[in-house]
Amino acid sequence: MNYSIDERYNCVVIELKGKIMGGPDADVFRDAIHKLIEEGKKDIVIDLEKVKFMNSSGLGILIGGLKTVRESDGDIKLCNADKKISSLLMVSQLNRVFDHYLSLDEAIAAFDE
Repeated sequence: MNYSIDERYNCVVIELKGKIMGGPDADVFRDAIHKLIEEGKKDIVIDLEKVKFMNSSGLGILIGGLKTVRESDGDIKLCNADKKISSLLMVSQLNRVFDHYLSLDEAIAAFDE
């Protein structure tokens, strides 16, 4: 898993890339989330457009991040999941836990609602 972090408007965008499968990636992602929270950045959009594969451990990474951010009075919104990832979110019923948007702009705008 690779990722990049960018600030846009009123939130932070984390663009995930490649395969999201847990392991050492979970620690790296958790550390990045904690650093953002320490900096007072709690409105986060995770862009899944370039994610090619995600397994249950990958879902665990997202859930852990969401739990951490919500405990700090923030939120994580997902965007740009392809059909496979969207299906995985539905089957796991995480589509009820995460707000998911079809575009990055929609996800960013949702923080202003």
